[in-house]
Amino acid sequence: MSSKGAVKESSAAAQVAKWALVVAFILALGIALDEFTANTGDGEYRRTIWDRLTGEEPPPQGRAEVSVQLAQELCRQEVARSLGNLFLRAHFDNRSSRYNEELKVHTIFLDLEVSNGEQGVYGRCDVSAVERRILEYRVKGWSNPFWR
Repeated sequence: MSSKGAVKESSAAAQVAKWALVVAFILALGIALDEFTANTGDGEYRRTIWDRLTGEEPPPQGRAEVSVQLAQELCRQEVARSLGNLFLRAHFDNRSSRYNEELKVHTIFLDLEVSNGEQGVYGRCDVSAVERRILEYRVKGWSNPFWR
């Protein structure tokens, strides 16, 4: 094969790579714009492309019947189950916890005491006020700066 043939093959591969990057960038931009425009605060929730790609469920519909106290207890039980013997106590964080009326979800924050003496450990739970179940929970602390 001549050197001209090798140059043409490499430039064709470079062109394909460039176009693949352009297409990937345009898709990422489209998903980002969809996320920004999805929930404009008008009271209607719209599932985004990202929700569909990641399998995120739409928020539950119906009457909200779960109180903040019950949501707090459900969160405490889930965090205690996930931490096992490390869990000692949980203290409700009234300042950070909140209720999202649009989504009908309680976001509960608990300051945690753990048996290894670590400070700054906390749990966060999203509890459906309609379905009485935990949609998502996380525990974070200094020894584990990432959510687990």
